[in-house]
Amino acid sequence: MSMVGYIIGLGDRHLDNVLIDMTTGEVVHIDYNVCFEKGKSLRVPEKVPFRMTQNIETAFGVTGVEGVFRLSCEQVLHIMRRGRETLLTLLEAFVYDPLVDWTAGGEAGFAGAVYGGGGQQAESKQSKREMERDITRSLFSSRVAEIKVNWFKNRDEILAVLPKLDGSLEEYLNVQAEVTHVEKLHGKLLKESDYLEGAEGVDHPSHTLQHRYSEHTQLQTQQRTIQEAIQVKLNEFEQWISHYQAAFTNLDATQLASLLQEISTQMDLGPPSYVPATAFLQNAGQAHLINQCEQLEGDVGALIQQRRSVLRGCLEQLHNYATVALQYPKTVFQKHRVEQWKTWMEELIVNMTIEHCQDVYRKYEIQYAPQPPPAVCQFITTTEMTLQRYAADINSRLIRQVERLKQEAVTVPVCEEQLKEIEHCIKVFLHENGEEGSLSLASVIISALCTLTRRNLMMEGAASSAGEQLVDLTSRDGAWFLEELCSMSGNVTCLVQLLKQCHLVPQDLDIPNPSEASEAIHLANGVYISLQELNSNFRQIIFPEALRCLMKGEYTLESMLNELDNLIEQITDVPLQSLVESLQAYLRNAAMGLEEDMYTHYIDVARLLHAQYCELIQPRNGSVDETPKMTAGQMLLVAFDGMFAQVETAFGLLVEKLNKMEIPMAWRKVDIIREARSTQVNFFDDDNNRQVLEEIFFLKRLQTIKEFFRLCGTFSKTLSGISSIEDQNTVNGPVQMVNVKTLYRNCCFNEDQMAKPIKAFTADFVRQLLIGLPNQALGLTLCSFISALSVDIIAQVEAKDFGAESKVSVDDLCKKAVELNIQIGKYSQLVMNRATVLASSYDTAWKKHDLVRRLETSISSCKTSLQRVQLHIAMFQWQHEDLLVSRPQAMTVTPPPRSAILASMKKKLHTLGQIEASIAAVQEKLAALEASIEQRLKWAGGANPALAPVLQDFDATIAERRNLVLKETQRADQVTFLCSNIIHFESLRTRTAEALNLDAALFELVKRCQQMCSFASQFNSTMSELELCLIHRVGTNAEHPIGSSEWLISAHKQLSQDTSTQRTVQAEKEQQIETLCETIQNLVDNIKSVLTGHNRQLGDVKHLLKAMAKDEEAALADGEDVPYENSVRQFLGEYKLWQDNIQTVLFTLVQVMGQVHSQEHIEMLQEITPTLKELRNQSQSVYNNLVSFASPLITDTPNECLSPTSAATCQPTFAAAVRSNTGQKTQPEVMSQNTRKVIQKNLAPSANTPPGTIAGTGKSVVSSPKKAIRDPKTGKAVQERNSYAVSVWKRVKAKLEGRDLDPNRRMSVAEQAAETAGLEEQLQGWGEVILVTDKILRWEKAWFPPAIIAVVSFIFLMIYYLDPSVLSGVSCFVMLLCLADYLVPAFAPRIFGSSKWTTEQQQRFHEICSNLVKTCCGIVGWWKRLFTFKEEKPKMYFMTMLCFLAMIAWIGQQVHNLFLTYLIVSCFLLFPGLNKHGIISKYAGMAKREVNKLLKHKEKKNE
Repeated sequence: MSMVGYIIGLGDRHLDNVLIDMTTGEVVHIDYNVCFEKGKSLRVPEKVPFRMTQNIETAFGVTGVEGVFRLSCEQVLHIMRRGRETLLTLLEAFVYDPLVDWTAGGEAGFAGAVYGGGGQQAESKQSKREMERDITRSLFSSRVAEIKVNWFKNRDEILAVLPKLDGSLEEYLNVQAEVTHVEKLHGKLLKESDYLEGAEGVDHPSHTLQHRYSEHTQLQTQQRTIQEAIQVKLNEFEQWISHYQAAFTNLDATQLASLLQEISTQMDLGPPSYVPATAFLQNAGQAHLINQCEQLEGDVGALIQQRRSVLRGCLEQLHNYATVALQYPKTVFQKHRVEQWKTWMEELIVNMTIEHCQDVYRKYEIQYAPQPPPAVCQFITTTEMTLQRYAADINSRLIRQVERLKQEAVTVPVCEEQLKEIEHCIKVFLHENGEEGSLSLASVIISALCTLTRRNLMMEGAASSAGEQLVDLTSRDGAWFLEELCSMSGNVTCLVQLLKQCHLVPQDLDIPNPSEASEAIHLANGVYISLQELNSNFRQIIFPEALRCLMKGEYTLESMLNELDNLIEQITDVPLQSLVESLQAYLRNAAMGLEEDMYTHYIDVARLLHAQYCELIQPRNGSVDETPKMTAGQMLLVAFDGMFAQVETAFGLLVEKLNKMEIPMAWRKVDIIREARSTQVNFFDDDNNRQVLEEIFFLKRLQTIKEFFRLCGTFSKTLSGISSIEDQNTVNGPVQMVNVKTLYRNCCFNEDQMAKPIKAFTADFVRQLLIGLPNQALGLTLCSFISALSVDIIAQVEAKDFGAESKVSVDDLCKKAVELNIQIGKYSQLVMNRATVLASSYDTAWKKHDLVRRLETSISSCKTSLQRVQLHIAMFQWQHEDLLVSRPQAMTVTPPPRSAILASMKKKLHTLGQIEASIAAVQEKLAALEASIEQRLKWAGGANPALAPVLQDFDATIAERRNLVLKETQRADQVTFLCSNIIHFESLRTRTAEALNLDAALFELVKRCQQMCSFASQFNSTMSELELCLIHRVGTNAEHPIGSSEWLISAHKQLSQDTSTQRTVQAEKEQQIETLCETIQNLVDNIKSVLTGHNRQLGDVKHLLKAMAKDEEAALADGEDVPYENSVRQFLGEYKLWQDNIQTVLFTLVQVMGQVHSQEHIEMLQEITPTLKELRNQSQSVYNNLVSFASPLITDTPNECLSPTSAATCQPTFAAAVRSNTGQKTQPEVMSQNTRKVIQKNLAPSANTPPGTIAGTGKSVVSSPKKAIRDPKTGKAVQERNSYAVSVWKRVKAKLEGRDLDPNRRMSVAEQAAETAGLEEQLQGWGEVILVTDKILRWEKAWFPPAIIAVVSFIFLMIYYLDPSVLSGVSCFVMLLCLADYLVPAFAPRIFGSSKWTTEQQQRFHEICSNLVKTCCGIVGWWKRLFTFKEEKPKMYFMTMLCFLAMIAWIGQQVHNLFLTYLIVSCFLLFPGLNKHGIISKYAGMAKREVNKLLKHKEKKNE
């Protein structure tokens, strides 16, 4: 059966398909699916002819395969050969059968070839794949173990040569850049020489060169002078601007306060300087020096104290100034005279023309005209009057609140004391009366709560009926509706809190507990408090900070608002209001049971917008451990959003509490609960509807934020004096008056307008969400407390339940509870009266406290608003003091006079200057006295060493005192710096004498610039760049004028010298380039040799890698989780990318080197430089990752696998490697940003796969119906043959005839090694000669190519001269070979020396023999393929051979045979050297590019 399987190409012979009959001992083969050489086309080819393992051979006995087995095989082969006609006839029927599947079997064939037939395939597919992976991995590991040493050696070689190539290429590019620069200089010299060539002509421009250069020099001098003057002014402006910025930075209140504190502290200058020398001076009779020092010390202290007093006055004025000036908007600094002139001068120095000078005049007239346009004046005046009017309104409101507070004649602390006294009385009452007191007090409080509930229902009804006008709803006292609701909620909460002190216990455990129900009251009050805090914090925190940021031009806030707008525009294509209306329509339809899919999109949009908004306002810090850092704009937006979030959180707690409470159905018919539910707009029983409501109010929150910042931006522009009507003024014609309504519509003037969006949000929140819920909580609380008073509410409701519209009054239930408890004697009427008095007193005291608290809060808010408005008015008046100086109306609010503050500062600065001069004079005198005393001490110390400590103490005292005086002077200088810069800033900001003087000086500079431009326009001729370079090169000489004959001769000499110098430099650089080209070429050759070894070693495992990759793809197709990272697919993609990169680098270098260098070549080299730098890391990864796929037993040394992924990829089995790293990514990554190429994931099918197989599928391809083929002579249909079946038939026929043709069979590594060893042994005596020949053929020296050509030419010339016959020539050639074969082995060791054979020579000899073996194998393989081609397609074979031979015959007829042979032999001998030095690849690349150019040119013509 083994011989039969060999003949028919049977595979898949594993132990599941080779069975034994246990009764007879016969071997039975099953599963003939993988036959006719299908096994050779599998991913792991079956190359053995039949199965013969050690186990089977042992079963043959002592004779083994040389006994009965061999005889049986020979007998079977003889029998089959005798009956080959029968077998071939049967096979021939298959050739014409279209139903026979001749493919490789795909997955079924592969699995069957390893594990058995298809009957068990579906059941054990997964286990077979796991076993297949293990087998493939084991085979791969063994192959890697064989090549590992050489593989890492190859890696080290390529890692050593790549940095050298990179450095040489970088040096080459640098030298090439230097050559380009030298060529440019040489070109300029040639142009200058050409210019001088025609200088002898009459009309040559060199004759006027002297005159034109003189004019040019004069013009350049004027331009330079004016530019220097402008630059001086620009430097002054920059210095002033930096001083202004420093001054305004130091105007902060904290810094001024710290300065004032330092100056106000008690001055202590320490002991006088003369104290250590007092005894010495008195003994020396110099007491008058002590008196003089004492007097001067006193003068210094008095002057410093006087300066401190003046400095305190300066700081007070600075504080008054900073109070208003720190409110200045950004436009004040942008429109400042210094800033404007700096911008104009910068533009003028860049473009110095008459038109630009005129433009400066026009800009100045527009910006600093004495009288601005009437429309602007009217806008500023109207704005100021509006602000004054708003301040007056706030002031009147403040006065009313203060008067009302006076009428109450109490304060909050007093009210709190009264409340505490009443609470103490209530506690005493409860303690004295026990349960009776608790029940009576609870009855009274419940009655009071019933009354409050009625009032609260009325207020909520009014708020509900107000609808959209709720935002403007106020009480009779002028309080906003939210204040009344908050006050009512607080009153209810305090009574419920008092009620909890009664400790009532419910009679029924199935009803809500009173304590739990009262928690809902507290939560509802918390919602009202959060709404109130939203409005109050907005006025106190958000609005001032937002206005400050917008007026100062805080870019972070503007950036956040722009990001928010962009976010809304990107996510939704409809306005926010339309989105809100769509969601509200969805809620209405959902309430009616109608749900439409069209609204689902809007819900998704709202949720997406919510999520993106939360990401936007989150801190932008990626680290978790660090504290998040937020910008000013982000902090403001987060704080604003946080107040809304606080409201939503409080409301969510209330809804959650109410939903958790189990309310008896009978309680829903109590009038309070029923009426509360009737006023409720939305219900929160459905989670989906509740989420939609949350999204609706999130959108309203966004609307509120956007609208507020829009109004705030408008308000900041109004305070900055910017309006849209500024551009509507006319230069001539009637004055256009400002429409006041338009002004009010386009501008914003007060805080009330700012608070409109917040109030609107609050009103919507209360109307749509909150109304009804507090009363429901209160109703539930009352019912629970009434039930605790022994009243069965459910029974009472059932007794009055006469229909769906019936309801029970809570007042009746409360009365019934009181009557019932009095009737059963739980408390008496007297105790009831005492409890009523206490509860009433407590309620009155709380209301008094609440009223006083609200009044004080309102007064504080009014004071803050009034102060803010006053600052705004003062700031606005300071900005436009020139326009508002002559207003007819009396001001309601008078700001601090700016002129008075500045005049006081100037006066105090003058005083400080005088004091400083006095202090300096006194200090000078004191220093002279101290120097005199010190000199006397030194003289005396020379004679008396005991005075040395006195001298040291004297010096230390002087140094300490001078340091204290220096600190005082530094403080004074700091204050002086602030005051002087503020005065300078304000004097140039307004129309003062200093500002006009500055304008006049700058206008004079502009006028000079204008005159210079007019002077330049008078010149008709100009100097060219060439002429200027020539003059600068030759220079100007007073003896020889420019353009004279002597000057021209000097110019010729100078140009000749410079040209000679540049040529010398250029020759040196070109020589350096040639050297670098040779170095790079050698490095490229080294890389090619390294890559040759790389490809030879990789060829042993490449087919296994492809098999492993296909297995991974098959696993992916079956739905397994196979990560991409650290997989074979990723490695093959990276290897393909590395291979492409290195081929690109080598091809570019070979293409560029050795040619005439152009800019295109330089750009090509610059493009591959980043790729070359990345190749080192890529090479390291490729080499290490290949070894990392093998078994850990292979990579036993940690240093041999340095890849970062080796730890993860070195799995014990291939299946484990596929299943590991499940959490990693499954998409490919680019290895480097500089080498981005497409990586193909789907690998091509195996080259051994026969036609008709599709990679990745296990099905055969069914050919489409074709038209029948007919015989051209008879016209009858000819049956089509299967070409693959024909080849199978011919192989079977060859086997039966004793020939086993396998053209695709490749020699194994062992066979190649054996052949190589045999060839080495045969050529043992020729080793030295072969190595010398190899060096000559590879052109290791430059004279080898001409030597080869010379020798060949000499030999053929001798043949041509002797003209031997063919037989004589062949005989002589064979005779020479025989002599060489005899003489060379004998004399070669004597000539070259047998002891000089080194390891490197032996390695090179081995490589040559291996290459010869491979070449022979390749030739034999092509020869076999040719015969296979002849058998499979005879017609095509004969046609091809006839054409080829006819062409050869024609060439032989046209060209002389000897000359043709000479050319062939010469090319054959020169081919190794041409290939090694890259000449073939270079010219092949050039030819390819030329062909591509021709093709592209032809395509363009066709287009």
